[in-house]
Amino acid sequence: MDELSARRLRNVLPVLVEQRNLLVSGGVSFAGHLVDLAIMQLRLSLHEISEDELSEFSNVLSGERRD
Repeated sequence: MDELSARRLRNVLPVLVEQRNLLVSGGVSFAGHLVDLAIMQLRLSLHEISEDELSEFSNVLSGERRD
């Protein structure tokens, strides 16, 4: 992926986060989770996610969240 494409995709992240927050605050948590998946996929594509974040996200999805 070239730098211009990566920059454009990075610009999408704040929009997705804002939309996710609106959905969750509006009580549409399942849709918020779907947007979380889109955010995670985008970050994976951009190689901007740590192994710890990915592991924690996996735990949350599987219902085994550690606090």
